[in-house]
Amino acid sequence: MDLAQRQYYDDMRSRDRATLIIKDGHLVGILTYFVGDDDSKYLLNHTPWTVVDDDPNGSTLYIDQWLVYKGRSTSSYVHREFTKLLHKLKKQFKNIKRAKWIRVDAQFRKHGIKEGVKRHVHCKNIT
Repeated sequence: MDLAQRQYYDDMRSRDRATLIIKDGHLVGILTYFVGDDDSKYLLNHTPWTVVDDDPNGSTLYIDQWLVYKGRSTSSYVHREFTKLLHKLKKQFKNIKRAKWIRVDAQFRKHGIKEGVKRHVHCKNIT
Protein backbone atom coordinates (compact mmCIF):
# COMPACT_ATOMS: atom_id res chain seq x y z
CA MET A 1 0.00 0.00 0.00
CA ASP A 2 1.47 3.34 -0.98
CA LEU A 3 1.26 6.60 0.98
CA ALA A 4 -1.79 7.97 -0.93
CA GLN A 5 -3.75 4.79 -0.28
CA ARG A 6 -2.81 4.74 3.39
CA GLN A 7 -3.83 8.39 3.78
CA TYR A 8 -7.12 7.67 2.00
CA TYR A 9 -8.03 4.81 4.37
CA ASP A 10 -6.96 6.86 7.42
CA ASP A 11 -9.17 9.76 6.28
CA MET A 12 -12.15 7.51 5.51
CA ARG A 13 -11.85 5.83 8.93
CA SER A 14 -11.67 9.19 10.70
CA ARG A 15 -14.89 10.23 8.87
CA ASP A 16 -16.54 6.94 9.79
CA ARG A 17 -16.85 6.04 6.10
CA ALA A 18 -14.97 2.75 6.20
CA THR A 19 -16.36 -0.65 7.20
CA LEU A 20 -14.42 -3.83 7.85
CA ILE A 21 -16.03 -7.16 6.99
CA ILE A 22 -14.99 -9.83 9.50
CA LYS A 23 -15.63 -13.57 9.24
CA ASP A 24 -14.53 -16.08 11.89
CA GLY A 25 -12.23 -13.46 13.42
CA HIS A 26 -10.46 -12.71 10.12
CA LEU A 27 -10.62 -9.60 7.97
CA VAL A 28 -12.24 -10.60 4.67
CA GLY A 29 -13.12 -7.22 3.19
CA ILE A 30 -12.96 -3.45 3.39
CA LEU A 31 -15.65 -1.13 2.10
CA THR A 32 -15.49 2.67 1.91
CA TYR A 33 -18.37 4.93 0.92
CA PHE A 34 -19.74 8.47 0.77
CA VAL A 35 -23.17 10.05 0.30
CA GLY A 36 -23.94 12.19 -2.76
CA ASP A 37 -26.68 13.18 -5.15
CA ASP A 38 -27.84 10.76 -7.84
CA ASP A 39 -25.16 11.43 -10.44
CA SER A 40 -22.72 8.73 -11.54
CA LYS A 41 -20.08 11.37 -12.26
CA TYR A 42 -18.99 10.78 -8.67
CA LEU A 43 -17.87 7.32 -9.70
CA LEU A 44 -16.80 7.75 -13.31
CA ASN A 45 -14.85 11.02 -13.00
CA HIS A 46 -13.57 10.43 -9.50
CA THR A 47 -9.81 10.40 -8.97
CA PRO A 48 -8.82 7.19 -7.16
CA TRP A 49 -7.74 7.49 -3.53
CA THR A 50 -9.45 10.87 -3.12
CA VAL A 51 -11.78 11.49 -0.20
CA VAL A 52 -15.08 13.00 -1.36
CA ASP A 53 -17.13 15.19 0.98
CA ASP A 54 -20.64 13.96 1.71
CA ASP A 55 -23.70 15.79 0.40
CA PRO A 56 -25.98 15.99 3.46
CA ASN A 57 -29.08 15.92 1.20
CA GLY A 58 -27.73 13.17 -1.04
CA SER A 59 -29.95 10.29 -2.09
CA THR A 60 -27.21 7.91 -3.22
CA LEU A 61 -24.68 5.93 -1.24
CA TYR A 62 -21.53 5.60 -3.36
CA ILE A 63 -19.31 2.60 -2.70
CA ASP A 64 -15.87 4.00 -3.39
CA GLN A 65 -13.64 1.00 -2.59
CA TRP A 66 -14.86 -2.56 -2.08
CA LEU A 67 -11.97 -4.92 -1.50
CA VAL A 68 -12.60 -8.60 -0.75
CA TYR A 69 -9.92 -11.09 0.25
CA LYS A 70 -10.95 -14.18 -1.69
CA GLY A 71 -8.87 -16.65 0.30
CA ARG A 72 -10.86 -16.19 3.52
CA SER A 73 -14.35 -15.39 2.33
CA THR A 74 -17.29 -16.67 0.38
CA SER A 75 -19.21 -14.39 -1.93
CA SER A 76 -22.53 -15.26 -0.27
CA TYR A 77 -21.19 -14.18 3.14
CA VAL A 78 -19.79 -10.90 1.78
CA HIS A 79 -23.04 -10.10 -0.06
CA ARG A 80 -25.10 -10.84 3.07
CA GLU A 81 -22.89 -8.50 5.10
CA PHE A 82 -23.12 -5.87 2.34
CA THR A 83 -26.94 -6.03 2.41
CA LYS A 84 -26.93 -5.69 6.22
CA LEU A 85 -24.63 -2.68 5.92
CA LEU A 86 -26.94 -1.02 3.37
CA HIS A 87 -29.92 -1.38 5.71
CA LYS A 88 -27.90 0.00 8.63
CA LEU A 89 -26.76 2.99 6.56
CA LYS A 90 -30.34 3.61 5.36
CA LYS A 91 -31.30 4.17 9.01
CA GLN A 92 -28.32 6.47 9.51
CA PHE A 93 -28.82 8.49 6.29
CA LYS A 94 -32.59 8.90 5.88
CA ASN A 95 -32.40 10.39 2.35
CA ILE A 96 -30.53 7.57 0.61
CA LYS A 97 -32.56 5.48 -1.80
CA ARG A 98 -29.88 3.54 -3.66
CA ALA A 99 -26.27 2.40 -3.61
CA LYS A 100 -23.99 2.66 -6.65
CA TRP A 101 -20.56 1.26 -7.38
CA ILE A 102 -18.32 0.50 -10.32
CA ARG A 103 -17.35 -2.97 -11.38
CA VAL A 104 -14.70 -3.68 -13.98
CA ASP A 105 -14.61 -6.58 -16.44
CA ALA A 106 -13.65 -9.88 -14.79
CA GLN A 107 -10.53 -10.48 -16.91
CA PHE A 108 -8.97 -7.30 -15.54
CA ARG A 109 -9.88 -7.95 -11.92
CA LYS A 110 -7.58 -10.97 -11.99
CA HIS A 111 -4.64 -9.29 -13.68
CA GLY A 112 -4.88 -5.70 -12.46
CA ILE A 113 -6.99 -2.84 -13.74
CA LYS A 114 -5.61 -1.21 -16.87
CA GLU A 115 -6.28 2.19 -18.45
CA GLY A 116 -9.37 2.24 -20.66
CA VAL A 117 -10.91 -0.92 -19.20
CA LYS A 118 -14.67 -1.16 -19.61
CA ARG A 119 -16.42 -0.36 -16.34
CA HIS A 120 -20.05 -0.77 -15.36
CA VAL A 121 -21.98 1.27 -12.82
CA HIS A 122 -24.12 -1.02 -10.69
CA CYS A 123 -27.12 0.25 -8.75
CA LYS A 124 -29.03 -1.37 -5.90
CA ASN A 125 -32.18 0.18 -4.45
CA ILE A 126 -32.27 0.35 -0.66
CA THR A 127 -35.66 -0.14 0.94
